[in-house]
Amino acid sequence: MCRMIAFKADKNIDANWILDILKGISMKGISSPHSDGWGYAVCGEGRETYNSSGAIFDSDKRLPQNRVGIIHSRKASKGYVVNLEHVHPFYATVRGRNYAFCHNGTIYDFASDEGTTDTQRYLELLVSNLEIYETKRALEITADFVAEHYRYTSINALLTDYESVWAIRQNAERDDTEHALFLYERDGVRIVSSEPVEKFGGLLGNSIEIKNGESIVL
Repeated sequence: MCRMIAFKADKNIDANWILDILKGISMKGISSPHSDGWGYAVCGEGRETYNSSGAIFDSDKRLPQNRVGIIHSRKASKGYVVNLEHVHPFYATVRGRNYAFCHNGTIYDFASDEGTTDTQRYLELLVSNLEIYETKRALEITADFVAEHYRYTSINALLTDYESVWAIRQNAERDDTEHALFLYERDGVRIVSSEPVEKFGGLLGNSIEIKNGESIVL
């Protein structure tokens, strides 16, 4: 199980307060600590990506000014090693568009090759559907295929093309609280997170829980 957060703003912002929220969630949130690597993909004046095998809450790395991005903090599923190659986000280029992708949950007996992870296979299937369908539909079709053919805890995912963010929640257990997704809005910034951000960032207002089986676009 992992923790992840996505955001989109109307203009470039200092988004390090969002990074700090994910640090808090990773250190003190559900099933913490999440310390098996972290990474981000953001876009402001240009794209920037980063992957590290260290714990997010031990890192001094800061985000550049940006307006859209995804950040992921990993807790390796049982049977997977902790190394840089397995740290999210993962990246792909489809029909000239650059994508970054991350996932929360476990899909059993799903990795395509020895030494790869369920998330890497998830992205491989998604890429094949992105060749055919528009982005939101491709993500939904991929999640539906996995849900129909494999045993899993969660297929929750975040996908960005550095202009928009797509999020999907798909849990095997209807009332799963460990693999939730929440939507929060503040001052022109929309955030999707594994846990309510106001619990970790001292923010006003309340997040809205994304329903199981629902997908949204930021």
